[in-house]
Amino acid sequence: MWARVKLYKVRAVVLKSINIQEADQLLTLFSREKGKIRVMAYGACKPTSRKRGAVQPFSHSRFLLRRSNGLDAVSQCELLEMFPELRYRLDKLGYAVYLAEMVDGMTVEEEPSEAVFGLLLGTLRALGSGDGELLVRAFEIKLLSILGYRPCLERCILCQGPISAGEVVFHAGAGGVLCASCAGRNEGGLLCRRGTVELLRLLLRWDPGKLNQLQVGEIARKELKEVLRRHLEYHLDRRMKSTRFLELLEHV
Repeated sequence: MWARVKLYKVRAVVLKSINIQEADQLLTLFSREKGKIRVMAYGACKPTSRKRGAVQPFSHSRFLLRRSNGLDAVSQCELLEMFPELRYRLDKLGYAVYLAEMVDGMTVEEEPSEAVFGLLLGTLRALGSGDGELLVRAFEIKLLSILGYRPCLERCILCQGPISAGEVVFHAGAGGVLCASCAGRNEGGLLCRRGTVELLRLLLRWDPGKLNQLQVGEIARKELKEVLRRHLEYHLDRRMKSTRFLELLEHV
């Protein structure tokens, strides 16, 4: 007697799709219900496939999945949001690729997080008409915080003393900002303005849709980027592949 096929539903953002043979795709999804999962979408590359729109990278879709001894398979899927504006501009596409790579690289499989799912979906929604660079910085600091890597920004991470006005030192290895005394005893810190640290704290609190209200100058943007780059690379022990692509876009 045949065993009953087990089906389950998830709502997910497609992080990545890889063509397998001629017609199939291997999908990496970040779902609200199960976190990061890898599934097969058989026949999704066929011109007549009803799955094609729902399995595109960065699409927000509803999936009916079939359990298997190997990778689970897509039985049915329905496109909910496609974010077409992210595919028409090279800079927006680059930012979306970076967000997806961060989530893929910093999460483990089948560990649900509604916070990560909501952050990713909210940032993709805001990215079409928002300040892409600032949205990415906000995404980085919020994702770090959700996953337990939040840097200390309120006081000296080593002595717990107050941070004076003016310039401060951010030290990725220590895990946050240092006072002048501790900074003098620890090499490898990054000198930045106190206002940049305050901006990081603001990015942690604000919803992505509100960030267009901020006016951020070039110096602060550069400091934000460098602070978060150092902190991310320290904890990941590697650099995101899409970072190079974004750097090239800055010079186009």
